[in-house]
Amino acid sequence: MVKVERIRVWLVRKGIKGVDVSTGAGVSRSYVSHFLAGRKTNSPAILGWLREHGCPAKYLGAKDKQAA
Repeated sequence: MVKVERIRVWLVRKGIKGVDVSTGAGVSRSYVSHFLAGRKTNSPAILGWLREHGCPAKYLGAKDKQAA
């Protein structure tokens, strides 16, 4: 299960805005808003972008951690 509240806090702490996510993930700002509100949490583009930028896997609903 994706933890959108934790993701929002992580974004604020990192100084990342919704427009940064939308531009990087190639989706609309509206879609990012829906994602962060918990209405559309199944977005491979957004989840991938967050993962690439260091968002903890436990916030993204990853069931297991990748081996280092």
